Amino acid sequence: MSACARGRDRPAGAVLIGLPKPEPGSHEGLLAACMALLLCLFAVAIAGVVPEEQVSVDVAISALPGEARATSEDGNGVLLPASGDDSRSAALLRFALPEPDGRGSRWVVRIERDPVDALWLQRGTWRSDTLDFFAPRDDEGILPGGYLFPLPADWTGPIELQLHARGNVRSALRPKVMREAEAMRLEQYGVATSAMVYASLFTIGLLALALFSAARDRLFLALFAYIVVTLLTLGAANGHLYQLPGLRLFAFWRGPGLYALGMLLAASWLQMLLQYAGAEAVPRPGRRVVDIACLALVVFAAACLLNITALSDAFLRFGATAWALALVLGLAILFDAGRRRVAMAWPLAVLTLLTLVGVVMMDLSMRGQLLDSVLVRYGYQLGIVVSVAILSVGLVSRIGEYRHQRDRELLARTDTERRMQREAARSNLAATLQTSLRALPVADIEWSAFRELLDRLGPLLPMERGAMVAQGYHGHDTLVVEPVPATDAVKDSIARRTLALKRLAANGIPQQQPVASEATQSVVAIEAVVPLPIRAPAWGVLLLQRAGTDGFTTEELSLAGDFARLALLHVDQAVAAVNLRRSAELDALTGSLNRRTIDQWLGRAFSEAARDQQPVSVLFLDLDHFKSINDRHGHACGDFCLRNVASALRGALQEGDLFGRYGGEEFIAILPGRAGAAARTIAEQLRAAVENLPLEWNGQALRLTVSVGVATRREHEQTPDEALARADKALYAAKRAGRNCVQVAPAVFT
Repeated sequence: MSACARGRDRPAGAVLIGLPKPEPGSHEGLLAACMALLLCLFAVAIAGVVPEEQVSVDVAISALPGEARATSEDGNGVLLPASGDDSRSAALLRFALPEPDGRGSRWVVRIERDPVDALWLQRGTWRSDTLDFFAPRDDEGILPGGYLFPLPADWTGPIELQLHARGNVRSALRPKVMREAEAMRLEQYGVATSAMVYASLFTIGLLALALFSAARDRLFLALFAYIVVTLLTLGAANGHLYQLPGLRLFAFWRGPGLYALGMLLAASWLQMLLQYAGAEAVPRPGRRVVDIACLALVVFAAACLLNITALSDAFLRFGATAWALALVLGLAILFDAGRRRVAMAWPLAVLTLLTLVGVVMMDLSMRGQLLDSVLVRYGYQLGIVVSVAILSVGLVSRIGEYRHQRDRELLARTDTERRMQREAARSNLAATLQTSLRALPVADIEWSAFRELLDRLGPLLPMERGAMVAQGYHGHDTLVVEPVPATDAVKDSIARRTLALKRLAANGIPQQQPVASEATQSVVAIEAVVPLPIRAPAWGVLLLQRAGTDGFTTEELSLAGDFARLALLHVDQAVAAVNLRRSAELDALTGSLNRRTIDQWLGRAFSEAARDQQPVSVLFLDLDHFKSINDRHGHACGDFCLRNVASALRGALQEGDLFGRYGGEEFIAILPGRAGAAARTIAEQLRAAVENLPLEWNGQALRLTVSVGVATRREHEQTPDEALARADKALYAAKRAGRNCVQVAPAVFT
């Protein structure tokens, strides 16, 4: 048999849905490598922000009298220490400007944009404009990256300038003197970097809203809220938030407002990670620690916004530390999520660690302990953006999980509906067979059950042709084919391979085999052979044929076998019920109708005859000298004679006549539609059939005769009582007349 003879195990329609979904972290390594490459490229790009030629001059910074702590440790910066009150700092800048050569632009002093309340330069009577981080001027441009102080064009040679700063946020101001063109080039880099950060966050925020609209998962809405807080925080940290109408109100809190936004960002970050990692999967102590930390951060932010000098001084000093601790706690959440194989947890943990390093570097730079650079200033922001991007990718992977879950639910629902449909069809088949088969003759029970089976099975199992074959089942050979026009073709096929089908039926295992075209010898269909559980020597199979090369699944074959067993069960029950009914109606010894059944048929026959004004005759038959048979040969011989006599009498009657044993050796025959001479003729035929019956018992020939009494219904008679009485009198008249004769009432006794 071909390799395709076995049923396949996959359920119908599960070609794609049944495929195993990838492991959650199967592509994390590739994505992490791409993110790392992107980060390296950005680092290389911003590290290359150097002048194409030497267009800056060296600046020597020294403290003014009374400002011993104004310079940084490396002497290249002016420190603005953190304090709850406005801190002031001043330093002396010394540098030498070359003679004008007519080629370069004017000289400017550029200072990276740190959060100061006021910043200006002064030399004698000359004083620059005062610039404020929290109140940027319109002429500072879009997304400014530093403070620019143009110097008078006629300044040359050694220059001494005083730098004055005021604010309450720790900063390390590092002034640089350079050509205006170079300063503008640096500004452009700052604008491009800030725009990239904001555009990336804005795009991811829109994606989060779109995903929330599509998936209706509140986690994406939480991601959007976290991105909004991130945008506000980074915008405030860069000083760009205060350029937007409506958001300039944040300038009211100045430095404390920056710390408050930073604490809110850290709190939302922790809550976002907790939801991303699966809050229900995180141990309860861990969730409690995160909740307490978030509450502390929110309280920290609220205290900052109160602008209470006595409290905010301590908070401002330890704000970066609290933010770093929040990142460490977030790392712990991500490590636990990575251990549980949450999508993108490990890449996100790596980016969080890099962001933590960036925060520490930024804090050291603001303390004056690390040289300021574009990488230090924007590195942690880039880390935040890439972390948000990876977090979004991890959350988007949840959509894939939702899709797989939806597909599984859809498959389960489809499977449930299919099972319910099949169970309903099975129940309908059982109910139909139970009600319809009991009223059918034995010869029609099998055919009707098999036809009903194929009709019910067709909508459930798409097939080209189906056939029920049963040989010797309840003494009959049955073939039912659907569609009916294919019956002759199925008969020819069965005749050619009867022995093979019988062997498959005996095997008891459903099998499939290809059906080849006689012309091209190519496979045009698949035929399934489902054995029927019929007791030997009878056998039977259910033949199912489907066009093409796609065979029947194991589930379909199991369904066909289940329906076939159900049909056979009801056939057996119906046949048993008919046999039981017959045994209740028939005499156990002779197989003729018993006395109770004959009485019922007599009443019905006379009622119908009276209604239709038709004749009906009754014949009483009694074996002559039967007692001597029992006395001489025994009761076994008597039973033998009764069986043979009953068989002979039934054979002599016509179709529609009724015959039964009335008691002992007495029989009765009911002849609807006949009276007078016709009834007498039948009686003579019955008498002759018994007289001519050849019987032999233990080598001895037996001769039996019968006496017959005949009576016909009169026109006024509605019941058989009077006719039976007349037939009984006619029988006794026949006995008195010498036996082995026929007497017709009433002539013999009136």
